[in-house]
Amino acid sequence: MKKINVNYEKMYYGFPIILISFYDKNGVPNVTTLSSSYTLKDMVVLGFSSKGYAINQIKEVHDFVINIPDSSLRKEVSFCGTKSGHEIQKFDAVNLTPVKSSIINAPIIEECPISIECTLTDIIEKDAYKGVTNILGTIKGRLISNEYLNTDDTLNLSKFDNLLYFGDGVNKGYRYMKNEL
Repeated sequence: MKKINVNYEKMYYGFPIILISFYDKNGVPNVTTLSSSYTLKDMVVLGFSSKGYAINQIKEVHDFVINIPDSSLRKEVSFCGTKSGHEIQKFDAVNLTPVKSSIINAPIIEECPISIECTLTDIIEKDAYKGVTNILGTIKGRLISNEYLNTDDTLNLSKFDNLLYFGDGVNKGYRYMKNEL
């Protein structure tokens, strides 16, 4: 297989799309689309553009929810990723319902089959990565729709059709996987 060197601004090779929901410092629910994340046990790492409305609010309020949308929410995901919370209250503009978490001060998105409730623990900003803010958080709770569970409450992997993000800084797109397990 022949390969060539490329000089892309970014290289997204199929990251899961998530919706991060939070209450801003005035208590107004808001949401943003994100694709830079991973979890290990009860730790979560998220990567944001440092200038974004969401990261600057989360730095102040600390609580946030990772909501995992399925492919039926493609339009909402795209909208929440292209509009700024500086300009619009996104929950008022899309068909997503914020529901107060019972364990943290952040809204869960009712339409997402999986929600992970988190609290900010660390902020990482380095001169070597100007314009990027990484945060670490502690997972406080995990909520999964009944239809995504087997009768023994284990994950039913065949139900998942979450969105994946691919892009090179110029071209971007979403794909989703219908499981064929």
